Amino acid sequence: MGNAVQLEIMSLFNLESLLLLAASTLAGIIIGALPGLTATMGVSLLVSTTLGLGPANALVVMVGVFLGGIYGGSRSAILLNVPGTPSSAATALEGFPLTKQGEGIRAGVMVTTASATGGIIGLCILMLLAHPISKAAMLIGYWEFFWLGMFGIVICGSMSAERPYKGLVSGMAGLLISCIGIDGIYGGTRFAFGVTGLKAGISLVPAMVGLFGLSEAISALADPESHAIANVKNTTIGDLLGYVKESFSMLRHHAKLVISSAAIGTMIGAIPGTGEDIASWVAYDSARRASKEKEKFGHGSWEGLIASETANNACTSGVFIPMLTLGIAGDAVSAILLGGLQLHGYQTGPNFMADNPNFIYFIGVLLLLVNLMFMIEGTLITPVIGKVLQIRVGIIMPIVVVLSVIGAYAANVRTFDIAVMVVFGFIGFLFKKLHISPAPMALGIILGSLVELNYRRGLMAGKYSLSLFITRPVSAVLALLLVVFVVMPIIRDRRGKAK
Repeated sequence: MGNAVQLEIMSLFNLESLLLLAASTLAGIIIGALPGLTATMGVSLLVSTTLGLGPANALVVMVGVFLGGIYGGSRSAILLNVPGTPSSAATALEGFPLTKQGEGIRAGVMVTTASATGGIIGLCILMLLAHPISKAAMLIGYWEFFWLGMFGIVICGSMSAERPYKGLVSGMAGLLISCIGIDGIYGGTRFAFGVTGLKAGISLVPAMVGLFGLSEAISALADPESHAIANVKNTTIGDLLGYVKESFSMLRHHAKLVISSAAIGTMIGAIPGTGEDIASWVAYDSARRASKEKEKFGHGSWEGLIASETANNACTSGVFIPMLTLGIAGDAVSAILLGGLQLHGYQTGPNFMADNPNFIYFIGVLLLLVNLMFMIEGTLITPVIGKVLQIRVGIIMPIVVVLSVIGAYAANVRTFDIAVMVVFGFIGFLFKKLHISPAPMALGIILGSLVELNYRRGLMAGKYSLSLFITRPVSAVLALLLVVFVVMPIIRDRRGKAK
């Protein structure tokens, strides 16, 4: 590397930059841990505050909040079964059962180590394969995006291992809910039934806060024993260091799982229109299918916990691939980051990397520092989590309700979203009673626009012929795999009934 590269990288190591790095990462963790306050929201709120900073420090703040927020969502997912961000929904499936078994502190340290490891592996893939991955991602068209979206629904359906059809019904219901509001192609209003608030559609954040946050509070208050936590001993520094050492040992034991989950997360992050939530579910399902202990999934599986957190944090590195190599925003956060770059004089576009060849090295070092920083901060705050675990359900759940209301309102500053959150809260509570996972519905809402718009655009691009959905090479492979994924749970279910 030349001197210019060294100067850009060294600008990260002055006292001001390091303090901003620590503060912004901690702020991201707190934002991510609060239900409804997503990493995207945190970055968008802070972009304007970076105008008084230089380009380097501005990126430090934005990237610190972004990565800290994605990681921070795991804290409330493990502690309360309330995902702080959409990307930590899969984490809650394994993290909260571990907390109920008295393993909350160990699980907190594990997700911290797995998150940082996933982010660093994703960073390495970014540095080595940015250009080839970005070119491959650009070969994916409407037809492939449609199948990728359907994959997400099927994957979530398979999460309900005992009754796969319940998961599929939940996912399809989420797809239907995503159709409410303005048509993305012709601009007409659908399924609003004269309700003004529904014309803007069902926003993901209040729906997810209701499905996971409010429903959990209702369940806990209705049946406090269902959220009884095993005794948690006070954690000393020696205990904490022991847990950190143990977490690295466990990651080495599951090295194949860690590498595959990080690769999945990075690859999905490189595909525009996807994101950390999809990466988390795909890696989680892949881990479940490959595991020799499938029966533990949903009841406190360390493999599921590692896969989810490794993938969603590796995805944070993947989103920089289309952004840096093609000037394309792969998701909402990268769009905000691109806007922040433009505010500080960088002209993004296909020639961005050619005009700024050293920029990728700067980003690489910055991502490394942020991953190390949230690993340190996340580990240090884990004993505080242990204190929270000792608070009675009757005290902590009303606080969750208040945070749910604030999170639902803050997403779009609409009082109507509070009503949406309440409705989805009772839907989530009903789902629990019927033993239906709310996660497929949440993912259906997330993927709804991706599936519908790409299906319709694919039809129009193919002159209203369905042939391109199964004749394009990548589409054909995805379609075939999807059929296998749909048929196998049904066969497995029938075999189980026969036995």
